Amino acid sequence: MSRPVAPTVHDDAALRAWHAQALEQLSPATLARLRSARQAAVPRRSRTHGWWMATACSAVAALALGYSFTANPPGTPSLPRVAATATVDDSSDMLDENPDLYVWLGTTDLAME
Repeated sequence: MSRPVAPTVHDDAALRAWHAQALEQLSPATLARLRSARQAAVPRRSRTHGWWMATACSAVAALALGYSFTANPPGTPSLPRVAATATVDDSSDMLDENPDLYVWLGTTDLAME
């Protein structure tokens, strides 16, 4: 089996010299066509700013919405308060205080139904 030949590593200065020599051999018309092709390949930057602006605006809106929920957390709706002067008929106290009710429930079968 034969071993693959390792590529030779050239010095940076040698590579720059070869590049300069290659540029000297090109005609001015070819250099002009290469420059125009390079400038045509550069993407236009006018559209890229729109995406950055849309991303920044949506990020600001999301942060503002998140901050509004932390500053004023939504709570349960409060019930209307009853005025202190209004009397509420609370008959549950009467059932707790009357022992005859429990005696009557014990003697009838209604409690078992």
